[in-house]
Amino acid sequence: MPVESQNIYDNPDFFVAYGDLPRSQHGLPAAPEWPILEEMIRNLKSSPTRPSEDPLQGSQILDLGCGYGWFIRWAREKGAAYIKGVDISQNMINRAKEFEAEINHPTQNGVVAPDPATEVIFEIHDLETINLSNQSEKGFYDLVYSSLTLHYIEDIVRLFREIHSCLKKGSNNERRGRLIFSVEHPIGTALVNPGPGFKVIQEAGEDRTIWPLNSYGSEGLRLTSWLGAEGVRKYHRTVETYVTALLENGFVLTGLKDWSPSKEDVAGQPEWRMERHRPYFLLISAEVRE
Repeated sequence: MPVESQNIYDNPDFFVAYGDLPRSQHGLPAAPEWPILEEMIRNLKSSPTRPSEDPLQGSQILDLGCGYGWFIRWAREKGAAYIKGVDISQNMINRAKEFEAEINHPTQNGVVAPDPATEVIFEIHDLETINLSNQSEKGFYDLVYSSLTLHYIEDIVRLFREIHSCLKKGSNNERRGRLIFSVEHPIGTALVNPGPGFKVIQEAGEDRTIWPLNSYGSEGLRLTSWLGAEGVRKYHRTVETYVTALLENGFVLTGLKDWSPSKEDVAGQPEWRMERHRPYFLLISAEVRE
């Protein structure tokens, strides 16, 4: 059986440090990988019978590891009918609910505006043990989305099975359910005793920046230091393992991106220049096959 997930985000000091990150303060526009994820989400090629329909309009969505709820607010704006945000952290859920309260009770000239049409709920769950095959959720969702969460999960095969069970199977010419997620790229999670990260070596009398990859093929637990906290648990697995786990559990792959900043990204954010030496995120989209 998998171990219980680590709930580092309910550590008060860690949560404060996390709140200082650009993506925490500014949401999706501050997440450099977001444009690719948005393209995956809004791709209409898989529904040729309804090419003009926005895939999120009237949809049911599950956000695993919802954090502050930035994606939920975006999906609401795109017309989703129902969104459930799930996180292991009470701090994250509280923050997301605070933001929702602001959206649900805006004022116009001092008058409270009507509540939005989208139904949004939040629940605390450990993704290692979450049950998505219950009667109320089986075959219910059009989209399951997860941002930078699944590398914290030990038993990814079990979770993919649960996700498959809760997605729509596409009967009666309906769109098949989709899973779209991002994780830290395995080239980044592979390292054992990673040290300071990028290194500079001498080659032909010139400095050359490299990423010191090791232990890529040795999957399993990694303990890292992040945002001042020691012993942050992540699970390294190869790109092949992610893809194989999807294919063997009822999905077909519809998109894969080894994300690193483009030259245009670096022009606007020079501090990202080093990240062009290696892929930083792995972005995957998949669709229910059966």
